[in-house]
Amino acid sequence: MKRWRYCAALMTLTSLSGCIEITTYVSPSASGTVVDAQSQKAIEGATISVKDRAGLFTQTNAEGQFVLTPITRKSHIFVLGPYGSLPPSGTLVVSAAGYASREIALNEGVNSPVVALQRLH
Repeated sequence: MKRWRYCAALMTLTSLSGCIEITTYVSPSASGTVVDAQSQKAIEGATISVKDRAGLFTQTNAEGQFVLTPITRKSHIFVLGPYGSLPPSGTLVVSAAGYASREIALNEGVNSPVVALQRLH
C-alpha cells in the first residue's frame, strides 16, 4: 500500500513539474545612434541612461552607436501556458560633454532612435 502512495505522489509531482519560467522586464530595451545635430557626425562617449533607474546606463562607441540591454527578473511558477511580459516603456536621458542633454520617450516594442544633440554655445 505504501508503495502505491509513493508511486501516486511521484506521478503527481512529475505532472506538476511543467514549471514555466516567467521573464518580467524591469527596464526598457533600446539601441540607436547619437549624432551632432548640425554636422550629423557620430558622438563617441555619449551617456545614455534610463530616467528614474539609477545605475542603468551605457555609452556610445566610436560610431555613436549604443545598446541598452533590458534588466529582467525571472521566476518559476506552476502554470499550464507560457508567459512573458513586453519590455516596458521608459525615458532615455542622452547627454555628452559640450552638448545639451535630451530626453527620449520609448514605447513598447522596438526602439532604435537616432538622437541628435545640440552643441552648447
